[in-house]
Amino acid sequence: MAAKYEEIMDFAELRDFEHVAIKNFSSGMTARLGFAVATSVEPDILIVDEVLGVGDFRFQKKCADRIGAMIARGVTVLLVSHGIDTIREMCTRAILLDKGEGVCVGDVDEVCAMYGDG
Repeated sequence: MAAKYEEIMDFAELRDFEHVAIKNFSSGMTARLGFAVATSVEPDILIVDEVLGVGDFRFQKKCADRIGAMIARGVTVLLVSHGIDTIREMCTRAILLDKGEGVCVGDVDEVCAMYGDG
């Protein structure tokens, strides 16, 4: 991880805070750092929980672009989100959960339509 430090700090845009204890980071800063660390390697499976809702539009776009590039390289991405637009843009299949129970599994447009109607 030490070899990835520069890349992680640059991607997370936290260079001005590198000498601040993580316990003093805001939740958004912690999420930025977590995403940068998780995507600094090439995992077989990447699980992302609402990270695209963190930060400004430009940072969200940067995260979406990185996820898209990982998908293009064959990484399986499990994206958890309430954002229908995000799911439609990034996914080909979806699962709709209600209180932890699977309601619908299938084509992203069909599942998003069911979520929107629910």
